[in-house]
Amino acid sequence: MKAHGWSLSICALSICTVAASLALTVPQATAAVTGPASPAQYPAVPDRLYGVVAISASDVWAVGLYPAGSLALNWNGSTWTQYQPITPGYFNGVGASSASDVWAVGGTNWFSPSQTLAMHWNGKAWARVATPNPPGGGQFSDAAATSPSNAWAVGLGGPGPGIPSPTTPLIEHWNGTTWTIQSYQAPAQGGQFTSVAATSPDSAWVVGYTGDASEGTGQQTLIEHWNGTTWTRVPSPNLPGSSADLLASITVVSAGNAWAVGHAIVGGLSKTLTLHWNGVHWTLVPSPSPGSSPQLTGVTYSWTNNIWAVGYTSQCAPKCQTLIEHWNSIRQRWSVIPSPNPPSEYLNWLSSVSAVSRTDIWAVGSTDFASTLIIHWNGTSWS
Repeated sequence: MKAHGWSLSICALSICTVAASLALTVPQATAAVTGPASPAQYPAVPDRLYGVVAISASDVWAVGLYPAGSLALNWNGSTWTQYQPITPGYFNGVGASSASDVWAVGGTNWFSPSQTLAMHWNGKAWARVATPNPPGGGQFSDAAATSPSNAWAVGLGGPGPGIPSPTTPLIEHWNGTTWTIQSYQAPAQGGQFTSVAATSPDSAWVVGYTGDASEGTGQQTLIEHWNGTTWTRVPSPNLPGSSADLLASITVVSAGNAWAVGHAIVGGLSKTLTLHWNGVHWTLVPSPSPGSSPQLTGVTYSWTNNIWAVGYTSQCAPKCQTLIEHWNSIRQRWSVIPSPNPPSEYLNWLSSVSAVSRTDIWAVGSTDFASTLIIHWNGTSWS
């Protein structure tokens, strides 16, 4: 029931430009094992959050980028604690199997050749764990874990997100000892994986898209499934009339119930994109596209038919605003739920969402790419 972050390399071009300029502050340093800084109530943290995983009501991790390096925040049930910058680079996603088995993943550089980055929390401290790199480097977009000996990290092979370049989807696996690059049938036109969800050693899903890591150039949805032995591409639909279709996040409820979300480009503007897996095939499910050019970037479930998706309206005229949609299993439709927007210059953006229960859900993102944004669902409203 975890949802995951989405790389800024596939966001609206105007927002990507701002994000890239801010990311120049990311240092290239060796990793350090750090402890928590003094606890502080949110929102005293600059920059942005890309991923969140809710382990319990008193244990939630949110990760992203801080001016001095990668950022990790922890919720203990009453306060958010900021960990001192965990250099190098930035985190795009986070996954966990327990309170003592948490993986934060991303990359080491933005405007130069990047290396994959994976750090592990053992319940007491963060430590960097070696990961292999494909030729030309790479970065991770997301992680998922089912046990200390079974974790996945996905992303792309290629340079940092600030360098336009063809990319190849990347899957790596943790067996309890080492990370290894996995074999699968890569699409001829390249692409990247943006999200992974795993339910057991014998079942995992990854989603993303084919083609270049920029919008509007013929990308197609990309979904693969792990059966315990091999990865197999599963046919996935695209929105009729679209010029590009990009999946950002996946959540898996059961073997016959999964959701993937993202956006499609139609007539030069984006529309929300939601797909459902019924155990046999993926199908398009209509979803609202409110405001100006909306995108969905994260999805999670809090019980079998209670699905939440988050994102933002991607053309900031005058301002980008948060977007939250909910799947109503009785009416069998998606509906827009009011979502908070703190004061901003041009942007409030949600990247990821994760649920503990129907009355305890967290979503994260950024305000103006200058301050972290964290919101919470208490069963009645988002605040």
